[in-house]
Amino acid sequence: MTAAGSAQVGPGVPGTEDPEVGTATPVRAGATESDERAATSRTVEWRTTAVDGRRVRYGVVGTGRTALFLHGWGLRPNAYARAIEAMAAAGCRVVAPCLPGFGGTHELGADDRTFAGYGAWVGRFCDAVGVDDLALVAGHSMGGGVSTAFVHHRPDKVGSLLLANAIGGPTWALFPNEVRTMVQRPFWDWGRHFGKDLLQSPRDLRMLPTLLEDFILNLVRNPLGMVRTGEFIRRADLVAEVADIAARGIPVTVAWSDRDGLVPRSAFDDLRRAAGVEGIVVEGSHAWLIAAPEGFGELAISALVDARATGGPGDGATGGAAVPPS
Repeated sequence: MTAAGSAQVGPGVPGTEDPEVGTATPVRAGATESDERAATSRTVEWRTTAVDGRRVRYGVVGTGRTALFLHGWGLRPNAYARAIEAMAAAGCRVVAPCLPGFGGTHELGADDRTFAGYGAWVGRFCDAVGVDDLALVAGHSMGGGVSTAFVHHRPDKVGSLLLANAIGGPTWALFPNEVRTMVQRPFWDWGRHFGKDLLQSPRDLRMLPTLLEDFILNLVRNPLGMVRTGEFIRRADLVAEVADIAARGIPVTVAWSDRDGLVPRSAFDDLRRAAGVEGIVVEGSHAWLIAAPEGFGELAISALVDARATGGPGDGATGGAAVPPS
């Protein structure tokens, strides 16, 4: 990364063939010999497990201490395959599940359809695949909010938290005499910025087929679920959770991209202040880590270097290689 005012970086039956993968993906808890062979692969391998008695598809890649990646709203881990591989290249074994309501994972019930409910589900997923301590938990957009809730739920099991363009800051816009929250943001404004972000550069346009593949599949499978999930996202306020995570000595890296219209600068500022860090500003749109996975890998390296030893006292939140935001 270089600094120039900001940092520039760049449903099925378990145990049967997965039609989206084309190979047998048996449900298993804990590591097996085949798990370790797959973990050494440089490309993501897709498997299934069972959480709450229901099938969950997840990806795994890399070797070393285990890390967790959580995807954004409307997508699956598939869209992030190159970013996940870059994260693994930083020196860890990455596990990336399809979150409830997406990628064929059963939607959570109404009472659990909150960030806390999603965070608790992630804990049960980790139990199902035999993951205990995590060197790093990383999440993008909605996945950033879920990552925050999970780490807040299991702080003794996590070494470091990486939030990329994360949902969780409650501030939408600042006016001279008024602060408007995300709840006040109209739905049409979300859609306007989604299209604008993708049309701003040729590099972003090249990732459009990947994004649409995941988005359309999720929309066909569970359109009402996507709407219900989007509604609780609008009400997100995870500032207190981020502050508590940092106070527990877990390093928190908060990153945001300079052309992101979906998560505004004011929401990024909410989270970086709560974490007690300056934050990292990268070049790109909301989905920059899909378009520029190498830059995401650099953030993962910094977060892994900062990671405390889980189960022991922390040394304070350093926030990664923080660069003053522009």
